[in-house]
Formats: sequence, C-alpha cells, structure tokens
Amino acid sequence: MRRRSGGPVVVEAHFDEEGGITPRRFAWRGSSFQVEGVGRRWREGDERCFAIMAAGGKTFELRLNDKTLCWRLSRVPGMGWAV
Repeated sequence: MRRRSGGPVVVEAHFDEEGGITPRRFAWRGSSFQVEGVGRRWREGDERCFAIMAAGGKTFELRLNDKTLCWRLSRVPGMGWAV
C-alpha cells in the first residue's frame, strides 16, 4: 500500500529554554495556516510529533526530525496518513 506524503512544509515555532517546541504557524502548498491549538505531543524515533489544529478546525500532524531539523506533515485532512 502506498501512502501519500504531505510534502514540504515550512514551520514557525517557539523554542523555549527547557527545549520545548510549540508550532505557531506553517506554510504548505502555497497556503499559510495559523496554529490554533497543539494537542498531543510525543516522540517516535528521531522525530518530535505534534497533533495540531489549524484555523477552521482542520487537524494536522507535524513532525520535526531531531537530526536534520526538517519538518514534515504526516497527517493531512483528506489525505490520511503519510510516511
């Protein structure tokens, strides 16, 4: 089964003094999304994962790779889960 990727994403995030990260907004496929809330946070391997709600009630899953410091979308409304 082939899974679809959300593709490149640019994220603006707040990094606090204790190492916490809070996504604030992101740009994807020519659109900008304001993050209205961050729900669950967890780790999977080298990635920090964030379940977020953007304006309009759209839910996404953002992941930050600790080694490359690259962000990606792994869950996108209408596309389901990506790898």
